[in-house]
Amino acid sequence: MMKSPLLLTAITIAIVIAKVCYFRYELFNDLSLIGLLSESILWLLPYFFIFLLFKKNPIPFMIVISLLSSVLMLMITWYERYFLIVPSYFDLSQTGQASSIVEILPYLYAFSDVIFFIDTLILIVAFVVFRKSETLSVPRVNIVMVSVLLLVTIIIQSNAFNNTIYDVSATSKEYGYLNTQITQMMNRNMSQNITVTQMGENDFDYENLIELKNNEYVPDIEHTSFGLAKDRHLFVIQVESLQEFVVGQEINNQEITPNINKLLGESTEFTNVFQQIGAGNTSDSEWLLHTSLYPKGMEATVNFLNGKPMPSMVNYLNRADYRSMTFHADEIEYWNRDVLYPVLGFQKAFTENEIPNEDVIGFGPSDSVLFDFVTEQVKEKVKADERMYANIMTLTSHTPFEMPKKDEFLNLPKKYEDTYVGNYLQSVRYTDEQIGRFVQNLKDLGIYDESVIVVFGDHSGLHGRPMTPKDNEFMGSLLGHQYSLKDRFTIPFIVTVPGVFKNHTINTNLGGQVDMMPTLLNLLGIEIKTPIMGQNLFHYKNNLLTMRYYLPGGSFINNENFYIAENARFPKRFYNLEDMKRTDLDLPYILQNTEDMQELLNLSDSLLIPYTSEDNQTD
Repeated sequence: MMKSPLLLTAITIAIVIAKVCYFRYELFNDLSLIGLLSESILWLLPYFFIFLLFKKNPIPFMIVISLLSSVLMLMITWYERYFLIVPSYFDLSQTGQASSIVEILPYLYAFSDVIFFIDTLILIVAFVVFRKSETLSVPRVNIVMVSVLLLVTIIIQSNAFNNTIYDVSATSKEYGYLNTQITQMMNRNMSQNITVTQMGENDFDYENLIELKNNEYVPDIEHTSFGLAKDRHLFVIQVESLQEFVVGQEINNQEITPNINKLLGESTEFTNVFQQIGAGNTSDSEWLLHTSLYPKGMEATVNFLNGKPMPSMVNYLNRADYRSMTFHADEIEYWNRDVLYPVLGFQKAFTENEIPNEDVIGFGPSDSVLFDFVTEQVKEKVKADERMYANIMTLTSHTPFEMPKKDEFLNLPKKYEDTYVGNYLQSVRYTDEQIGRFVQNLKDLGIYDESVIVVFGDHSGLHGRPMTPKDNEFMGSLLGHQYSLKDRFTIPFIVTVPGVFKNHTINTNLGGQVDMMPTLLNLLGIEIKTPIMGQNLFHYKNNLLTMRYYLPGGSFINNENFYIAENARFPKRFYNLEDMKRTDLDLPYILQNTEDMQELLNLSDSLLIPYTSEDNQTD
């Protein structure tokens, strides 16, 4: 082996710490000594165990550990560059999300990422040079190092475990990424074994919830919107990555969403609605729409469901003699939708098993194929004279938004071609075209005037490292102001009721995805008698919103302000919601709103217990 085993130990420590330095700089913009030490310990520990376990030429095993840790660090870094969120162990386990990131690697990699693999290269060279050497004696320093590292790890882990994780990035910056993930896993396993007092329906005070959001409570049946669309068919179109700014927007004298714009004449457009999804992304959007409860946040809510049917918009519609269907050209097992859909009460779910795998764009069948399939199912319900609810989720406008030339409907300025923003606009325009075809199909079937058509976005599409300075410049030109977090998180929520809504009505009442269910059911004349966290946006103006995962814990949005709590990269930020200009921190005001918001989240979590607790599983 090497003439001096201590030299191998020293080299290992040096190269691992160098890699950790780059990792922390990319993730947290932090090179503090304490942070570096906290981060390095668990990354170093496997190497010293190898020294103890494999006395004869440990380098091959070190190479394996080095390569695995390098790939892991790279995945974490790329994930953060795209989502602007430090991922949890759960996020990295989602192969579907990983594949979506692979599609946009040209936007994520940096030449400096080669630093992650320098240690692997050095170890390979060392293996070639010393492969014929004799057995390596284990220096006492390695035994001491393992003991010290284990002791320090236990101390750090204990401190991390005793602190609530509100924001993964901030906790990772303080205690180290691996320590934080261990803490998350321990907390998750413990929470599954803790008996929590759940709130019964009789204990729920909806009037108090409405007042907490700074509104005066009025019974649902007394709202002017109640029953305006009673007994109509309901078609909800959840559009992948659709953001509010594209609606009514033009580029090069062309409408980006001409077909959605046509609907506006018989619609109410809610222009001040924010996404509230957690790590479950699109599945969390489905959850919010149908339950009016907040998602878990750092892990997809659907992963916790025990299978017990729950109050939902679907079940309310089922009881009102609707035939409920959901359509998504994806695997039904992805995001555990095979569990989610029965829990929500859908009578029929159409996924990749039924929707033809034709005209594939990106991750699956094009939206053209999807809407043609939906139309055929609608025809059957029309023939059977059945009132229907169809939940339709598009897929084509998924990142990286690359469209075949034949499906590009916009004639973009040359500078927009093959840019992230340009590709996004083309994909949105394509989906808009398919929505227009579907609406025409409803007219041809004679049920357009008997329907409510809802179009909304599941979450943002333009964010992260793929948004280059040039892309942000394009957005500034389109919007007339700098692209902000408000622009990113605001999604369209358009409710079309032909013959009832006339002219284009813009409703600026503040809302979130949690408010969609009560808004739609009120319009259909269905009174909600089970606990929910949302409110009817036709009636209530004020609101208090938050989102788990995509904003640091403690952040909130109300009618006046947008507050972003401290995270690993940035200090607390306080904005005027209307123009998103920074304003001075008002700490007592922030504290009161944060406490009220946390009360709402705790209340939502307590309502979810019967549907996630193992003690409430059904056969």
